[in-house]
Amino acid sequence: MKLWQKTYLLSTLLCALILYGCMFGVTAPALSSTVNGAREAALREERAIANVLERTMDQAPEGRQIPVMQAFLGYYSGTDLSFQVRDGQEDELYSSLPFAVNKAPGTMGFLRDRGRLFLFVSDRLPSGFDFLYLKDGAATDALLRRQVTAAALIGTAVALLMAAALYILLYRVNLPVSRLAHEMRTPLTAMKGYAETLRDVKLTEEQRHMAASYIAEESTRLSDVSARLLTLHNAREEATPFGPVDVEELFDHIAQTYPTVTYEVHWPTIFGDRAMLSSLLNNLVDNAVKASPAGAPVELRAAPNVLAVMDHGSGMSDEALNYVNHPSKFKKLHSSGGLGVPLCHQIARDHGAKLTYTRGTDGGTVATVTFYNTLTS
Repeated sequence: MKLWQKTYLLSTLLCALILYGCMFGVTAPALSSTVNGAREAALREERAIANVLERTMDQAPEGRQIPVMQAFLGYYSGTDLSFQVRDGQEDELYSSLPFAVNKAPGTMGFLRDRGRLFLFVSDRLPSGFDFLYLKDGAATDALLRRQVTAAALIGTAVALLMAAALYILLYRVNLPVSRLAHEMRTPLTAMKGYAETLRDVKLTEEQRHMAASYIAEESTRLSDVSARLLTLHNAREEATPFGPVDVEELFDHIAQTYPTVTYEVHWPTIFGDRAMLSSLLNNLVDNAVKASPAGAPVELRAAPNVLAVMDHGSGMSDEALNYVNHPSKFKKLHSSGGLGVPLCHQIARDHGAKLTYTRGTDGGTVATVTFYNTLTS
């Protein structure tokens, strides 16, 4: 796993923890308000029923208080309310409770039975009876669940959006560095080879001068390519400086790096950015050399408005061709696939051209850059 990916995972985890902590801080008061509201409503309703019950029993004829009480509370049968009344000796005078409840007078709260929520209020009436009020809390339970679910869904949605935005940001920040590292491999390898030759091999003055010149030229090109890559990535902050490019010189420089490369030039000058075009061709040739048997030739050709790179390897599968022709639509086929193909497409587009890969007549692969912008001709 790359460093920026580890940074992404750790940053996402930290942000998710902070986000869910904030969501909990916002949701907890809402849940508390719902619970307190349900408790206050239950207490008001219990007091209202208890007061009416007390007055009704006071007005009942002597000896008829209990039947009147039972008739009054029976009126609530079939609703979400149930009651229990006991006398001072704990004898049950009336009960419509769906399950046994034993709560001391002066208490209230929530009960859960077989997954269902209930609110209870245990009270002692002025007449001395213990009165227990029990209300089905399904509506309150459903509201609490909706609040928790909504908070979880909102938190998850925000977390996913945040994770996607953070991934895009870190990817874009890391992309020019990855591209630069990819582009530096080939010239650095060639420079190392020439430097080792200067150090270990006895050369003529002309050969030493040629090797030193190549190293100096590649150093300049690396500096130029790094600047161009950063410019390409940062939303085209400045226009790419186009100018006439000698195609034969461009091909010859590549042939010095890759001894198996042969070339034909029938389009001597192209108008574009030399560093970027060199990067494009180096990537295409590097892939072609890797795909070819050892020592097999790789051909470079320039015809009017067309640059082509042909190898004589085993060719590509349909899946591989789909990727290299549309790298933005398909996943990379190999973890080591690098950034060469997407970068080549981007450089081609910046020059008003299109890069396409096809199978060669002998089974190899042909990478063709066709220029449609008249400015490059």
